Amino acid sequence: MTTPYQAVLLSNGSAYFGRMEGLGTPFPVLRDVFYVQSTQDPQTKQVSNILVKRGKEWHAPDRMILNSNMIVLVEPVNPNSRVAQLISQAKNQ
Repeated sequence: MTTPYQAVLLSNGSAYFGRMEGLGTPFPVLRDVFYVQSTQDPQTKQVSNILVKRGKEWHAPDRMILNSNMIVLVEPVNPNSRVAQLISQAKNQ
């Protein structure tokens, strides 16, 4: 991949954005990982999405080691895309 970040869709429906290492190996590694978290306003029922950086969970992961059998697809994240802009904003905070 020639872009700094990749989108990874897993067979359980989870989607992550990060820097893929070892694509094509049995256990590729995703670093600098982000995911989308959706919340719904209970009064208006409006859904909002935010991009969350992994690492703030209780176990403070610094990477994800993936089983390649669980990867459905890997796509480049265009540096001019909204996801790339949100990642850049998150890293500058």
